[in-house]
Amino acid sequence: MQFFDLSRQFNLNDILLPYKTLDDLGRQEWFLSKVRVEHNCLSESDLLEGQVVLKSNENIQIELEWLILDTGFELQVLFKGIETETNEQTLLLVKGAQIIDIEQKKISAQALILWLDGTLLPMLPKIRTEIKARLNLWDYVEYDN
Repeated sequence: MQFFDLSRQFNLNDILLPYKTLDDLGRQEWFLSKVRVEHNCLSESDLLEGQVVLKSNENIQIELEWLILDTGFELQVLFKGIETETNEQTLLLVKGAQIIDIEQKKISAQALILWLDGTLLPMLPKIRTEIKARLNLWDYVEYDN
């Protein structure tokens, strides 16, 4: 039988979501689950932006913001807040687990960003190619007749 301290306020996520460390995440298998595009056809911007959902074999999801930059000879996928300057927006979201450090404290966003850049993205070497392959880039390209 499990007892709860009724004098404390409980967060349902604390009970339902598993606690994982960055090492736990690094031992999971990750794959590209979903690509979303945000593009206003009426805008003059050359940037194509969106979100990508990475999913693990343990059903943990990481949502990242990305943009595509046209360098003139290739389309370059950059992850916002990791490979571009960070601004006040939340550029990544973890669903399905609470990420903690060795001392059982919630991990900082900066530590998670460093882990993504140094560990997760190298585990998915073809991630940029997969993102571009899932987009119908013909809809975003202008041709002169």
